[in-house]
Amino acid sequence: MKWCHTADPTELSRLVPGALPAAAPGLTTLTPLGEVLSAAHLGTLDVPNVAVSSALRRLLVALFIRVSGLDIAGPDAWDDRWDLLLDQGHLDPTEVSAYVARWGHRFNLDDPERPFLQDPRLAEECGDPAPPAKLVMTRASGNNQPWLNRTPQDAPITPYEAFWWILAWRQYGPCGLGANRSHNGITHKSMAAAPLRSVISWHPETGNEYTNLLLSAPHPTDIPVTGPDLPEWEQATLPDPLHPELPSGPVSRLINRAAHATLTHADPATGQITAVWAAWRSPVPTAVKEAGAKKALEVAAEAVAAAGDPFLINRSKGGPVRANHARALVRDFDSLIHIQRPGDTTKAATTPPAWIRLLDTLPIEALDRLGPIRARALACHQDKQEKEEIWFEQITPVPIADYTSGRHPERAALVASTRKTAEDTAKALAAALRSAWNAMSPDPRSECPWTNDAIAAYWDRADSRFWQALNADTDPQLHSLAIALYDDATRADASTPTGLIPIAQARATLTHPKVRRTTKKTT
Repeated sequence: MKWCHTADPTELSRLVPGALPAAAPGLTTLTPLGEVLSAAHLGTLDVPNVAVSSALRRLLVALFIRVSGLDIAGPDAWDDRWDLLLDQGHLDPTEVSAYVARWGHRFNLDDPERPFLQDPRLAEECGDPAPPAKLVMTRASGNNQPWLNRTPQDAPITPYEAFWWILAWRQYGPCGLGANRSHNGITHKSMAAAPLRSVISWHPETGNEYTNLLLSAPHPTDIPVTGPDLPEWEQATLPDPLHPELPSGPVSRLINRAAHATLTHADPATGQITAVWAAWRSPVPTAVKEAGAKKALEVAAEAVAAAGDPFLINRSKGGPVRANHARALVRDFDSLIHIQRPGDTTKAATTPPAWIRLLDTLPIEALDRLGPIRARALACHQDKQEKEEIWFEQITPVPIADYTSGRHPERAALVASTRKTAEDTAKALAAALRSAWNAMSPDPRSECPWTNDAIAAYWDRADSRFWQALNADTDPQLHSLAIALYDDATRADASTPTGLIPIAQARATLTHPKVRRTTKKTT
């Protein structure tokens, strides 16, 4: 946790006695989960790794729902409890302590019967363990290429790092081969991809972790509670691999949809993690021979995947919006703020995260008390298999509640038109570059060498113009930006005999675009 500069040192030392180093205003400390909840109103979560940050935020939301009493199925009772928590401004430390006293033993990584969010059966059901690097997704292990971390794969990891990566595997673990697990007569190595693998998730950012958690709790009309909505550590038995649990509310959606089972082994002398197992949590249906069991697994897997996650932008076709480092976040801002209200019959191509839909229903007084709320994007550009590109994080520079379509239709329309202008200008720039290249290249099938760099530079420089245009309601001058980038990309060839005419002709399509004729109305 990173503690606010304005936090009361006395209150910090009282609520966070277990932090390392000692908690103090302005410092970032390694903080036990229970103390994070008790002192959430005094700081914000500060995690250096995007995948871990995303998974940890979901864990904290699930804990917050269970501790705060927001695990309510009735909408009116939920509203009353939410308003009370907003007035309260922090969690009651005695309620947090009571929860920790009851379930704290289930948060031990090395518990022989119920290690935290791990499966102790793997030690017997799998073969030899893998080196610790198998668990740390930024390290190379086996025959994989090094990515962000060149630490040898056998180097042990600390328990808190193992805790982080167990969470990350549950949300971002890859598909492919893992440990060869045998369970109830089914043996294979194949693993499915975790539910958040390769997607981008959006979280509220208020500068106060308590209000972040309060906003993150989904409303029961949005994600209904249809049964006992318990996280795995509160359940009496370990998950049954052959009968996957179907989500029954926000907590089980956030915690219980993992596709992998993991287990760590610690050196008794040092406490460091020296070996891990990573295997399938439920068998892939193709590994099951009995037709009825195979069909049941297929149906369960589809139901678990369809339950969705409350922090994603879901598309009507194609699933959640995927993370792509080459795609500017301004292109998704339009999807974040357009909210379909009850009774709205227009078809929406996307559905924003649950907390933004909640924002659209809050009274003005509540929004004023919450203050500016921005959206934090946590994105892992990766393949479904074990291949990573880049993980990145960004916060919108403007408060998102100022642009939601329900409250501010004019501003939402301005966002939509500005985004469309930006997209159209990018297409025109790419088309002009390709046109010039095709006309001067001896091989018309060759790929234009200018397009990728020019488009990347366009979206990079369009970002600040986009937000400035929204704030000031001005022209973002994207057309002039596209012309400048066209000139930069083609400058070396523009004065050559080969490039002189085609580059000038293609430039003219940018400087003097054709205007489509409108169809005359007949009377």
